[in-house]
Amino acid sequence: MKKILILLVFSFSFIVSYALPYKRASVVKSYRTSMKEKNFVQARQVLIDAMREHSEAASDAQLYRFKLDAINELIGVENRKIYLNSKPDTVSFFKYMYELYVTGLQCDSVEQRAVAARLAEGKKAVPKLRSGVGQMLLPYRKNLFNAGKYYYTKKSYVDAFRFFDMYMQTKTAEVFVDAKGNSILSDPDDIIDASVLSTLSAYGSNNYKGVLTYLTEGLKEESLRPQLLEIGAKTAAELGDTIQMVRYLENGFNAYPESEYFFVTLVKHYNDHGEYSLALQKVNRMTNLHPQKRDYWYMKGTELLLLERYDDAIQAYQQCIDIKADDAEAWAAIGSIYLHQAHVTYEQFNLPKSDPSYNKQKNAITQLYRQACTAFEQSRKFDENNKTLWLEGLRETYFKLNRGKSLRALEKL
Repeated sequence: MKKILILLVFSFSFIVSYALPYKRASVVKSYRTSMKEKNFVQARQVLIDAMREHSEAASDAQLYRFKLDAINELIGVENRKIYLNSKPDTVSFFKYMYELYVTGLQCDSVEQRAVAARLAEGKKAVPKLRSGVGQMLLPYRKNLFNAGKYYYTKKSYVDAFRFFDMYMQTKTAEVFVDAKGNSILSDPDDIIDASVLSTLSAYGSNNYKGVLTYLTEGLKEESLRPQLLEIGAKTAAELGDTIQMVRYLENGFNAYPESEYFFVTLVKHYNDHGEYSLALQKVNRMTNLHPQKRDYWYMKGTELLLLERYDDAIQAYQQCIDIKADDAEAWAAIGSIYLHQAHVTYEQFNLPKSDPSYNKQKNAITQLYRQACTAFEQSRKFDENNKTLWLEGLRETYFKLNRGKSLRALEKL
């Protein structure tokens, strides 16, 4: 009994592992029988299976042409459902339509390889299926674009991009070129619109290479140019292309300085890379455009600090105070600068008491501490609860100025 079972298992394994030889006539017969019975799903599947299992079938342009007919019939079925409002399946309609385009392009590609091979052998050959393929795909141009919009509105950006990309890529497909070299397409003038939607769909699905494919053309749409430049910058950043990222940011800032994204991102980028002068250029433009906006003057003070232009930084922070007298942050910043200058001057102060300049230098240091103290006291006055602004500064200046009573009161806080 065991021997019989072993024999059966072996025989079954042999049958499964043995690949049946490819018989084109059998495949075509099965396909035609299914088509005659209006079993279009089965007809399509017969060809899919043959192409997957046999390289001969996968390189047979006529089989792709048969597959096109089966898919076209399936589209017709869904179309009738839509027309009759009989449980229409929009997704299936779009799915088959996309497959129709993919198969049509495959058919043309396979036939072209065969034609090229014959020409290489010195034989005459022309594509015989191309014209019919183009005519079959042609009626669905508008549907292809609308499918992209359908998925875009549903925020299914991967699918949206597939359809928009197919629509755009096939605008120049050879299946839509007649024997005289003229395009048979009658698409509207929608390259810019389609490029914008392709870009947005690609970005929404993190398809950054797809973004770059259509961004340049999409940027011609002026109403969305700021948004698209921002997408371009973010895409370049994701791809690690810093030069391109900065280029998009600079273009955006030059054209749309009111867009916070371009300004803030550029300043941060330049600061992160130690290019403080370039960051200051951007801030200067904003202070010129908006001289009454305190935040831009505060940013200018910070950039000048980074450039160690301390006197200019004090002037920038003073502008903040001129705009908003109770600006505790600006007062604290001024106090910190005076304190820093006092430290630097003290470190350089190495004169003997006998030197005539000794008292002058000492008084200069004391004056810096006094100015720092005044600024920190103003900061405390306007934001007493925010001790991080002024507490440490006052501790040091009170100590240096011998204001023991004030210092002791401070320590009780």
